Amino acid sequence: MPHVQRTTLTLVVVGGIVWTSLTLIALQLSEGSAVGFDLELLLQAGRDVAAGRSPYDPAMLAGAAPQSTSLFYSYPPPVAQLLAPFAAIPSAVMLVGWWAGAVAALVIVGEGLRRRLAPERSAARLALAALALAPLVLPFTVGLLFGNLDAWFPFLYGVMVLAVVQPARTTAFGGGIALALASLKLHPASLGLWFLVRGMRGDRHALRVAAIAVAAGILVIVASVLLGGVALWSEYALIVQAGSGADIVDPRNAGPAAVITTLIGGDEPSARAIHVGVGIAAVAVTILAAWRRRDPLESFGWAAAASLATLPVTWYHYPSALIPIALAALLRAPIERRDRVRVLVLAAGVTAAVALPALPLLWVAVALVIAAAVCSSSCEQIDCPSPTSRSLWCSSPR
Repeated sequence: MPHVQRTTLTLVVVGGIVWTSLTLIALQLSEGSAVGFDLELLLQAGRDVAAGRSPYDPAMLAGAAPQSTSLFYSYPPPVAQLLAPFAAIPSAVMLVGWWAGAVAALVIVGEGLRRRLAPERSAARLALAALALAPLVLPFTVGLLFGNLDAWFPFLYGVMVLAVVQPARTTAFGGGIALALASLKLHPASLGLWFLVRGMRGDRHALRVAAIAVAAGILVIVASVLLGGVALWSEYALIVQAGSGADIVDPRNAGPAAVITTLIGGDEPSARAIHVGVGIAAVAVTILAAWRRRDPLESFGWAAAASLATLPVTWYHYPSALIPIALAALLRAPIERRDRVRVLVLAAGVTAAVALPALPLLWVAVALVIAAAVCSSSCEQIDCPSPTSRSLWCSSPR
């Protein structure tokens, strides 16, 4: 049997096993309402808006601080307003559509990256690989099982990655829209700083992306106010204020401040103090990466990783946003370093899986994705700061 046919058959078999297993897990979890609960929360917010009610918790509107792990709608009004037209659709049907849409969107991004970075590779085989292997990335799978908004982040971050590696008017428009939509969850807004600094460095394309994101954000807010009035946004401000008082030290929170506080046996005030430093570091990494790192993919990879730590809470499924960075690294890697990049990406996936019961390892998985981006670049694109890093990431020094 030819190699191409064996690869295709393997992907079909693996994909069938993986998706069957995921479906069975979802059916088992559904018996206890443990599947799709995040999506149900979003849909209920949509139903509330459609019925003319507030989607926000009255207790939080009154100033009560929630538990960081409790379920409450805390997104800006446009999220609920976008879901309002789907309010009448059964939740189970919406979850199936959520899965299908998120995976299809990932395949679309993968095709866009293939056309830019590796047009010689088979489009059909890449799409099949994405479909078959995506559920093996556990942060993405958890997002699917929860019905979380982050299931769409591989697509949104992927559109931004496409704008980074393929400067053009269309990609700038798509990247700006993706940045504006992702920023509805707040923490990805730091990527706007990356595009802005990149623009100040002389990259007009990046500046265009940032401008489009700002314009799109303004349009979303204006449309939201026209549809629902200012009251919803006033309530959202109260929710943000109340949410800022939530406890962040929790074994399920992978945020650096929470992890460090747990390791040193600190308390909640300690965690908040530590997060001030973490937030400053995240902004600093974003700015330095934009200004100093010449390779656009590596530079954006650092900023994307930093965006996961800008808020005090980092849930396990957040790093699924880095999938398109890993995919871009795999596609563009030169032949002599292709195996090394594959090992790094595989190690990132395995580490992310092991991190499920050991959350600090999640940041090791993030670091491995960045390492794959560095390794995949040509030596001329990498700012190797030392002979050691040159020998580590490059096949030969510059």
